[in-house]
Amino acid sequence: MNQNIVSCGHKIDIGTRVVLWNEGFVCPNKRGRSACSHHDPVLNDAPSRKDSAYKILQPESAYKELVQRVHQFVLHYDACYSSYHCHQVMTESSFKGSHFYLDLDGTVYQTCDLYWKTNTAPADDRQGNERAIHVEMANLSWEALAKESECLPSRQDKYRKKRGRWVLELPNDYRRKIRTTGFQTNPSRTYGTRGYFSRKINGRVVRMWDFTEQQYQALIKLCIGINQLLPRIKLQVPFDKSSGRHPLDRLKNYSKFSGILGHAHVQKGLNGLECKHDPGSAFNWARLKKAFRTLSGEPPQVISNSS
Repeated sequence: MNQNIVSCGHKIDIGTRVVLWNEGFVCPNKRGRSACSHHDPVLNDAPSRKDSAYKILQPESAYKELVQRVHQFVLHYDACYSSYHCHQVMTESSFKGSHFYLDLDGTVYQTCDLYWKTNTAPADDRQGNERAIHVEMANLSWEALAKESECLPSRQDKYRKKRGRWVLELPNDYRRKIRTTGFQTNPSRTYGTRGYFSRKINGRVVRMWDFTEQQYQALIKLCIGINQLLPRIKLQVPFDKSSGRHPLDRLKNYSKFSGILGHAHVQKGLNGLECKHDPGSAFNWARLKKAFRTLSGEPPQVISNSS
């Protein structure tokens, strides 16, 4: 079972299942980063080509360049039932893509080399995809609530309480695609008797059930691995020392932040862009902060496969 994430011939074992694009999902809409130079520049901001067109000409030099250029890891909810569903949505689009998917059972899918740009978070300055890599985490967000569903209408909430636990009822087509056989989707945390969390983000009240325990465990390992591959992506999350809180709205100096942040932190919806709210009201930023603060021991070693 593969546990490596890869970029430009470099790989790192993150200690959890990773399905690479050669055996899983291939990013349907990647682009060349205009900030990088070791590829054919006609791939920059152009319509997607065949996957064979995306060649890294000098992998070792490309890796060194990427390390200098990329300093943000942006977290998203996908508003889908699962990563399989998310990939269907990406494929149907003419421009959407993401370097990683994180499924309900904690399976990480890497869809392309991190060298390439994916168009999933332009940010309010329209430069977000140049400086970042991205992960789409399986979570329905407000689509789980029948009264708020916009794209996935239903007569009842998609989470139901069974034997004292909230359970996401997946349609069979998506349940069968989860790699962990018989996986039951339970939120890592719940809020009171209603189960879901509710907070205002960039002007909208976001009501959603939490991500799964398996997703949090895999995400922390993924963040640590990404930091080792791309050290400018620091193991830190937005935190306001004066209030002792993790801000949810767009950050004032969002483009300069080096670390792990949400789509809502970089895109309030200016310059004709859509306002964003992910990873949402339920996401446990404090858990990531604590995990990074308590790291101990030697960091994993980055292994080069270049020859």
